[in-house]
Amino acid sequence: MDSILSVLLIIGSIVTFLFAMKLIRKSTVRIEDTLFWIVFCVVLIVLSIFPRSVYTLSVALGFQSPINLVYLVIIFVLIINQFLMTLKISRLTIKQKELVQTLAITAKEKNDENPGGEDK
Repeated sequence: MDSILSVLLIIGSIVTFLFAMKLIRKSTVRIEDTLFWIVFCVVLIVLSIFPRSVYTLSVALGFQSPINLVYLVIIFVLIINQFLMTLKISRLTIKQKELVQTLAITAKEKNDENPGGEDK
């Protein structure tokens, strides 16, 4: 890998890592939500420092080109990340529905206890 490309990849990874840390410090996002990006940045830094590891691994696994291995791994990781986000959204949607139903029941019970509409 060209040394300029390696330096740019390292700088980009460090900037992304620092941005994720800034968001965590400001409590804009949870640590669990940025963990994926932190690990991704660390992996990119390691691959930038040791680019021969991709070549060695691609030959060992029988890939014709190292870039095919990189694409396959990145696509696989992004699909897994998307699946986990879908699960999280589904859980939150179910929880929101339950909370709205509980709130509606509580409001109905409060209205039934106080039919005149006056607060005590």
